[in-house]
Amino acid sequence: MFHIYFLNLFNDTMVEQTHNLEKVIDFKMHVGYRNVSSVEMENQIRWAEREGMDAIVCQWEDYEKIMTRKPLLPVYPVRSTAYDTSVILYFLKKHLKEKGLEHYTRVILGTYLPINVRLDILEEMFGLELVNPPWDDELSQDYFDSYAREGYQVVVCSSIHAEKVRNSGMYPFYDKQVEQYIDFSQDIKQAIQQVAVGSQLQKTLEELKNMLNYSFEAICILDNEGRVTSFNEKSEQMFKQNGVGQYAGSFFYDLVPEVSKSEIEEVLKEGKAFYSRIINANDYVGMLNITPNQQEKGTNGAVVHFTTIQQIEKMETQVKSEIHKKGHYAKYTFADILGESEVMQKAKKLAERFSKYNSNILLYGESGCGKELFAQGMHNSSLRVNQPFVAVNCGSLPTNLLESELFGYVEGAFTGALKKGKKGLFEIAHKGTIFLDEISEIDAKGQTRLLRVLEERCVMRIGDDKLIPVDVRVIAASNKNLLKLTKEGKFREDLYYRLNVLTLNVPPLRERGEDVILIANAYIKKYGEAYNKHIVLSGEACHEMLRHPWEGNVRQLRNFCERLVIVADRTEVSGEDIAEQLDVMGMTFFERSCDRKSEDESHATNHAVDGHGPAGDTVKNGGSIREAERASIRDALEKEKGNRQKAAKLLGISKTTLWRKMKEYGIGDGCGEE
Repeated sequence: MFHIYFLNLFNDTMVEQTHNLEKVIDFKMHVGYRNVSSVEMENQIRWAEREGMDAIVCQWEDYEKIMTRKPLLPVYPVRSTAYDTSVILYFLKKHLKEKGLEHYTRVILGTYLPINVRLDILEEMFGLELVNPPWDDELSQDYFDSYAREGYQVVVCSSIHAEKVRNSGMYPFYDKQVEQYIDFSQDIKQAIQQVAVGSQLQKTLEELKNMLNYSFEAICILDNEGRVTSFNEKSEQMFKQNGVGQYAGSFFYDLVPEVSKSEIEEVLKEGKAFYSRIINANDYVGMLNITPNQQEKGTNGAVVHFTTIQQIEKMETQVKSEIHKKGHYAKYTFADILGESEVMQKAKKLAERFSKYNSNILLYGESGCGKELFAQGMHNSSLRVNQPFVAVNCGSLPTNLLESELFGYVEGAFTGALKKGKKGLFEIAHKGTIFLDEISEIDAKGQTRLLRVLEERCVMRIGDDKLIPVDVRVIAASNKNLLKLTKEGKFREDLYYRLNVLTLNVPPLRERGEDVILIANAYIKKYGEAYNKHIVLSGEACHEMLRHPWEGNVRQLRNFCERLVIVADRTEVSGEDIAEQLDVMGMTFFERSCDRKSEDESHATNHAVDGHGPAGDTVKNGGSIREAERASIRDALEKEKGNRQKAAKLLGISKTTLWRKMKEYGIGDGCGEE
């Protein structure tokens, strides 16, 4: 409900008509005293302000008086209509006839606003010659005398001018009966509608002002000459003029001397914009943007934004923190991938070249060789570096769950689905990169949906019928031969060729030569700092590590280095230490138990040779066990052409146990004596 104060000179008719409007329009009428002095008018204005009125409504003749007192409320004047003028002229004609003054036909209409109807029409209607000159409360006697000399006879005016009219020889007219016939309701209704519109605009302005004041940026609006017309609280804080903060009408280049007058003129006259300009304003260092307000007819002022470096750093930290919380970021770059071997340098160079394009990439490599590091490096080296990097291991999720994770679902799609549905990883990766590790583990249905996403660049959530466009760069990885799987019918051929646009083979650790020592030293240093221990590898230790095949690749080497740092009891690690730890880490509990049993049997055999048991068969049997074991190892190595992994598998023992036995029996990779 609006509360409107009707100030001064409202007659009984107007009051009654306004009260009737209260019944149909949602407002409350407050009526002030009539015919008050200037002092009392001032008091009433201030009262309306204190009481929180929404607006003041007054007659037009009081509008200027009220506005000179600078009210804090909007003021709406009520003016006479054409109908009101017609009523006045009707009563004038009637009055002149009653007074025997029908010959008075030249009439002055004294109105504070020009009459809003053509005078020639009124003249035709009432048989009068009319004039509607400029009018106010402070008209001189000469003003009226001049019209009297021109032959005018009647002046329609209020009582305050009646004496001067008579002194000039003209006849003043005002009949209070007119008030009973004039309908002010339409004018008042229009004024109330203006109050409603003004109130809504004021509310909108307050909301905009609050929004600007809550901004962490200093924001100013400049006019066509570069003066500040509007600003928020941050501007007042950062762009102080002589330490006072006077803004309205100040030139922006006076507030910020680092911005010249000529630069502001370039913005206002040529439409040039300034972006990311680093300035110092009253000890606030930050980034300044000045943008021209372009309109159809040219530039109309400009908008200034200023953000401090501290705020920019704070926002950057918050953004990074949010991304880290969600886990959708790429941590590693190519610089984090250790390796100086030729094969590794070639792989990194090729990966860096691939990263500059948006084509799909297929990474091949054994488990633990660093395929995800390459994927992250390519993302961080691409144009998508500031967008999400989403990684998913397709082999770690059940088939049904993987599909809902990749493509998302809508409410009620399946039992247990979230009420609001859920975004899929493809949607989350929009504008960025999605890394699909172990791509070979996706089932046939999932492969079909994935193929559609790659072809149409749209996803459809489970249970939905709407397509959602996505802009995603796909990097897939596999430790299996996908081409072989396609021939076996286990992987879609069309999906394989869709993924296999750019192919990169990540070499296993055993093919990288001295990279083993480079990576080992890096991990030993890392874990040494973490556990407050300093150890180094001896030359013999390095030789032993290079001999090991590292079937688990970098992942296995990392875990081995952590163990080595923990168990080391001296600074320099020997070859024996390496062999011992490799042996321990390479054998299961069952294998170690079997080895101890074998050693016990051998000890019993030797004990018999020393005369502590039956000599003949036992010695013969003991010798047969060692010779048979040695022969079996040689046969397995010959059969598998020196491949320790296959030979160990053939013998049913671990690779480390095979290596230890070969060293014990002096057997080389070529099956000859070492």
